[in-house]
Amino acid sequence: MSESILETRPATDADFQYVWRVYSDAIKDHITPHLQDGWRDGIEIERFRKIWNVADTHIITVDQKPVGWGGIVVSENEVLIEHLYIEAAYQGKHIGSRIVSEMTAQWTKEGKTVRAEVLKDEKIMALASQLGFEKAATSTDHPLTHTFTYTSR
Repeated sequence: MSESILETRPATDADFQYVWRVYSDAIKDHITPHLQDGWRDGIEIERFRKIWNVADTHIITVDQKPVGWGGIVVSENEVLIEHLYIEAAYQGKHIGSRIVSEMTAQWTKEGKTVRAEVLKDEKIMALASQLGFEKAATSTDHPLTHTFTYTSR
């Protein structure tokens, strides 16, 4: 049996529905308790449409089949992983870990500081720590996320 090919490709506007579905599946349970009127798809999709930036989005594929996506902002000295979501059916298969490990190795080799916005979820924060990220001491954390900085080089 041959090894699966893990790749990323730039997102296009045509990917919006896919990206929205993966995002909403991943975060709905985290966000709903913080919403005054609960989760309402119509409102949340419009909120997401305003924050989603196709230019910073990459679709993660295995053997050319989309399995998740990441929102990554790259500047001269820093990389910010704003979003990284893997479809539920592909979670636990080390896809996100492999992508993050390979990309942080590349970015740190280029001398960039790598930061990630991580949901305030014990399992997700533990995974970020295992991948070499450390919770940053910052007062700008979002109520639902912490900023982590990659420290293992």
